[in-house]
Amino acid sequence: MKRYLYSFILTLVLTHAFSHEPIKGNYKEELTLKDTFFGAEDNYMVCYPKGHRDLFLIIFISTSIATFLFYTTIRQKIRGNRVLKHTNEEISKKNQEILESIRYAKRIQEAILPKSSYLKSVSESLEFLYKPKDIVSGDFYWVHKNENGLFIAVIDCTGHGVPGAFLSLLAHDAINHAVIEKKLSIPTDILSSMNVYIKEALNQHHINDSQDSMEVGLCRINGNEVKYAGAGIKLKYYSQQKLHEIKAAKCSIGSVQDKSIQLPINHTLTLNAGDKLYMHSDGLPDQFGGTDNKKLTAKKLNQFIESVAHKDIVTQKRDIEHYFENWKGKTEQTDDVLLAMYTI
Repeated sequence: MKRYLYSFILTLVLTHAFSHEPIKGNYKEELTLKDTFFGAEDNYMVCYPKGHRDLFLIIFISTSIATFLFYTTIRQKIRGNRVLKHTNEEISKKNQEILESIRYAKRIQEAILPKSSYLKSVSESLEFLYKPKDIVSGDFYWVHKNENGLFIAVIDCTGHGVPGAFLSLLAHDAINHAVIEKKLSIPTDILSSMNVYIKEALNQHHINDSQDSMEVGLCRINGNEVKYAGAGIKLKYYSQQKLHEIKAAKCSIGSVQDKSIQLPINHTLTLNAGDKLYMHSDGLPDQFGGTDNKKLTAKKLNQFIESVAHKDIVTQKRDIEHYFENWKGKTEQTDDVLLAMYTI
């Protein structure tokens, strides 16, 4: 009897256990976020630990904060990009205005250079290699012919670009004042007059005043006779198939110099027809380039000039310019370049 009773009870338990009918009460296959966040989770039987509300809440708050920070960052970046774009547009506009002003200044500076027609009228044997580093230059050349002879000057002002260009205008006035107005003809007298003029114009009376200055090489040519004086710029001449050099005085025109200096002196040469004269600023020998990106140097430049000095002056100019450009390569031009060449 007991055996039948036990079998009946076991049958009821197993039938209830494997029945697909829902257990009486609340039953859901899956809880929604609404059920979890609003407390319904406690009213249901679930197959995972309860208490997910706090976890979901933390995730929701963290996600919201991250989204807010991301949105704020994007807005700030967009605003910053707009400000940067506006600033760049303003800078570009200002740069364009400055460039236009400098280009106009170039026209003014070119007006003080001797016109090609004037150069041809005074001599067919005169050439200049002139290459400003920037739009305007601190180097310039000056030519004048009168009853005392043909005057040729190479002038290298402190700096390059706009500051050098301003000084070049003063230098132009200074040499005009000395030769045309005061009618000076001796090179050292002309340099001395220029020195006084520049110091007065720049109010240079004490060592702490402006130290802007310039180097000058000046020749006066009468037939085969050449008188030269230089402050910082040498005279080179090709004669008897060899390049010779006359050193310039170690001084400058303008500025108050506190160290002992050597004043310019007059040198007189008597050359033969076909001999060549050269004066240049330091832009040529100081140019960086070559395979090792080093300076060209005066030695290499002299060797090349000597190798082409037998040619006519126009061909020499072309060859020297080609040599300079090949040496420079893709390197930025170091300084203003100026070379004066004359055939006796």
